[in-house]
Amino acid sequence: MADAPAVRILIADDEVYIREGLRDALELPGREVDLAADGRQALDRVQQQAYDIVILDLRMPSATGMEVLEELHEHSEDARCIILTAHGSVDTAVEAMKKGAFDFLTKPVDLTHLRLLVERAQEQVELVRENRQLHDQLDRHLEGDDVFRRLVRRSAAMQKTARTVKQVALSDVPVLVRGETGAGKELIARAVHERSRRHEAPFVAVNCGGFTEDLFSSEIFGHVRGAYTGAHADRPGRFALAEKGTLFLDEIGEVPLKNQVELLRVLESREYQPLGDTQVHRADVRIVAATNRDLEAAVEDGGFREDLYYRLNVLPVDVPPLRERHEDIPVLVETFFEETCRAYDQQRKKPSPDALEVLISYAWPGNVRELRNVVQRLVVTAPGRTILPEHLSEVLGQFTPAEAAEPGDFRVALGASLRDVEAEVIRQTLQRVTSNRRQAADVLGISVRSLQYKMKEYGLR
Repeated sequence: MADAPAVRILIADDEVYIREGLRDALELPGREVDLAADGRQALDRVQQQAYDIVILDLRMPSATGMEVLEELHEHSEDARCIILTAHGSVDTAVEAMKKGAFDFLTKPVDLTHLRLLVERAQEQVELVRENRQLHDQLDRHLEGDDVFRRLVRRSAAMQKTARTVKQVALSDVPVLVRGETGAGKELIARAVHERSRRHEAPFVAVNCGGFTEDLFSSEIFGHVRGAYTGAHADRPGRFALAEKGTLFLDEIGEVPLKNQVELLRVLESREYQPLGDTQVHRADVRIVAATNRDLEAAVEDGGFREDLYYRLNVLPVDVPPLRERHEDIPVLVETFFEETCRAYDQQRKKPSPDALEVLISYAWPGNVRELRNVVQRLVVTAPGRTILPEHLSEVLGQFTPAEAAEPGDFRVALGASLRDVEAEVIRQTLQRVTSNRRQAADVLGISVRSLQYKMKEYGLR
């Protein structure tokens, strides 16, 4: 294995005894230390050479430490900068931190403290290098990976999301995927998992919207035999199934408040206790949560715990709705037609240019999921191999173009029966709340039992 590259350090101070004394204190094997006698020389050095750690006197001739700090991050994005000054103040420290300083020390310099700061900075530099190498290895390993390849990203909005996925994947902290129902949040979660260090371990997905308070604890944490009536055998929970891998908590905003406390405890302690078990289990699991709700509003309304929200929202990933990514629609359409025709053993079908324009201009309130469902219906119901605009009108009804539609718009074909309208209202409501029947019943103003009866009547799932 090749030796690790040396850590390059720049010390800039206009007092010769200070800068040479700092060099003597910091020089160690594996470090290369350069000196600058003033701000101008420091600027020249950071423009010509990438540094890992830079120690800057705040007040120097020609250019101040703050000016060098600003220039430093233009050329060495990952550099850690330590500011030294004999004119220490809280305001100066805050300003230095805002401009990207790693830390702040006053003169006379405590060499023991400085050595510790440099060691911490060096650890971070080496970690960044390791992560970058691992990222490059994963890029090569995943060039043909289906999950990340399926993130269609011709649009600028989706390109931004894909870049965020690559950035957050190598960290082990929680990720919160935010987006409308049907936008592809689980696909994003799987892409994060596949590009992480945990990609060879399980990816376990669970929809939190379908659990009562009692069922949530059993499903997530598991139970032992005899924990409650009907618990005839030990059953591992989702944390145990996802050990060393990723646990995807979809619709995290639907978790009851009582269970939010339990989930917060696991995130803070990395420990959990199955129902009826006297033993505490360690959880080596990366959490990726997803929501179509405004959790900040839910926090203000008291429906979601603030401490849990901030625990989950460490690395947010926003998934744009389909109406904001028109450039992606032709690729998605082609992909879905190919997949569906193959799955249903149908002859290859594709939309005519006019039909494709209709698909591109449609608002897609149900996002990618709705587009996939429409393609599946067209493959089954449309005659011939070419999909025409009239075939789309039978499926989409009288639609509103994307630029004129609102997310909550509802459309039905002119002349539809009341029965058809009711079925479509229920279908779209379920789609927008990710099949959460309790929430759908609240939106529709009926009981869950009535909703279940109507779903059965209309053949809805």
